[in-house]
Amino acid sequence: MADVFTDLQTETEALAELAERHGYGPGPDLTGYFARLTSTARLVRLSAENPGAFGVTPQISYASLDEAIVTWLIEQRKANALLASAPAKPELPWSDGPLRPSVLAAAALTELFARGQDIADALGVRPRRDDEIGHVAYYGVRTRDRAYRRHQRTPPGPFRFELLAPSGARWDFGPEEATDRVAGSAEDFCLLVTGRRNAEDLALTFSGEHTAEWLELLEN
Repeated sequence: MADVFTDLQTETEALAELAERHGYGPGPDLTGYFARLTSTARLVRLSAENPGAFGVTPQISYASLDEAIVTWLIEQRKANALLASAPAKPELPWSDGPLRPSVLAAAALTELFARGQDIADALGVRPRRDDEIGHVAYYGVRTRDRAYRRHQRTPPGPFRFELLAPSGARWDFGPEEATDRVAGSAEDFCLLVTGRRNAEDLALTFSGEHTAEWLELLEN
């Protein structure tokens, strides 16, 4: 995988290009998707620029899709630049707790992946997927325990994740000796952990005592 900050900028421009190519004219209203992306970008900016004031940003609405896309792109580029130039310490505030700038960039990439998939689904097109999604997969692995905490459950021991990248490379996360294992397409794994597809529709396999419970918690 390449540098996460570079990949975050690459995915930003790819989503802007998708919107430019398919988003204007007759069709679904994409304004709400870009308003939510703008809210996230502003939270990232606040985390990096003024951590002491980090909190919930107000809901955003726009009069036109053009305004929504342009505003999001400006905010996202600023957020990306701030993360890329931030020192490794201190960690930056985020909803899941303080994160290193590189991990917060992976979280921002995950949001771009999820909303980008929503936009592509609304338009009826397939988004470009390259190895930039490796950071989304990493963040999905890193936040595995979120599903347990949401349901007041105690997480089990670590899982092993063996994922096939778009390039054909294999990405492994977790101890090799783990008996709970998830394997298959990295793109499908990203769709699963972002809640964009259900496991039954994806090219993934699950084995071990605890993966079924994790899936149930993840999808509910």
